[in-house]
Amino acid sequence: MGRAAWLGLLSLLALAPAARADEGGTAAAPEGTVADTVTSTAPNPTVPVPRLKLSYARFAIGNLDGSGIPLDALHLDVYPLSRRWVRAGLELEAGRGDATYLGDRAALTDLLLGVNAGVQLPGRVTPFIEGRLCGGALHGQTEGPIDVGGVTVTDASATTYLYAFGVSAGAELYVVSRSYLSLSLGWLHTTWRGATDAAPPGASAPDIALTNISHDSFVFKAGVGI
Repeated sequence: MGRAAWLGLLSLLALAPAARADEGGTAAAPEGTVADTVTSTAPNPTVPVPRLKLSYARFAIGNLDGSGIPLDALHLDVYPLSRRWVRAGLELEAGRGDATYLGDRAALTDLLLGVNAGVQLPGRVTPFIEGRLCGGALHGQTEGPIDVGGVTVTDASATTYLYAFGVSAGAELYVVSRSYLSLSLGWLHTTWRGATDAAPPGASAPDIALTNISHDSFVFKAGVGI
C-alpha cells in the first residue's frame, strides 16, 4: 500500500468519532452560552413573611402608689396583611400579676384585644419595628382580709378597663422552612381605672374617688411563629 493510501486511511479514522457524535445527537453547549445565562438568572425562591406568632410578654402597669405591677402574659399576633416591607394585624393577650398596696395583696388578670402595624425587611433574619394599640379589661381579686376605713373586707373583686399603646423593635430568625423565633423589646404606656382614698390624713371616713392610673414601662416579648 502506498504512502497516499496510508494517509487516506488515517484521515478516515480521525473523522469517524466526530461522525458518530453527530449521529447520536447534539453536543452540550459550551460555557457562556444562552443556556447558562438563563439558568444563572432564574428567580430565587420567595422569602417567607410572618403570618402568625405566639409569644410570652412581660410588662408593668401602674400601682396606686405610683410603682409598677409586673404582668406576665401570653400574646397572640395574627397578620392578615404581611408583605415585603409592611405588615398589619390583630392581637389577643391574656396575663396575670400580683399587686401589693399598703400591705394588702390582690391577684390581677387582664384580657386585651388590639391592632398593630409595622415595617419589616424579610430575610432569614427579619428585623422589624411595630406599633400597637389595644384595650380590654383588668380584674382584681383580693388575697386575704383588707381594711377600708375601719371596715374589714375578706373577699372583694372588681373589674375595670385597661388600654395601652406602644412601640417595639426586634427580629425574627427563620430556623426551619417558615418557622421562626422572635425577640423584641419596646415601650408601653398603660392606663386603667382605679379607686383611691382622697380623704385628708386623720379623716374619720374614707373619701373614695375614681381616677385613671397611667404607667410607662418596657415590654419584652419572646415567641415562635410561622
